[in-house]
Amino acid sequence: MKITTPNYINQTYANPASNAVNQNLKSQKTADETANDKLDSINFSGRTKDLQKISKAMETDPVDRQKYVADIKQKVETNQYDINAQTIADKIVGSYMNKFG
Repeated sequence: MKITTPNYINQTYANPASNAVNQNLKSQKTADETANDKLDSINFSGRTKDLQKISKAMETDPVDRQKYVADIKQKVETNQYDINAQTIADKIVGSYMNKFG
């Protein structure tokens, strides 16, 4: 059994007119691609935007925070800092309840 390829396939590749059409299509694609380059955009999710805000806020160290930390350090050094075990336990249990339902 002999398998032959149809002539129209060979003519498609050998025909100079079709090559000109292919080149025209390629030039249209590149023109379309350059037009699309101008339309490209990035949309961040709400969570990503929140993380960006948090990251930016962390870069600045507010004066109030420095004062707060200095006050706690002073209380710890003078043994005046009172640790409320009930408050800590409530926060731990609340954290796990939020996490696991």
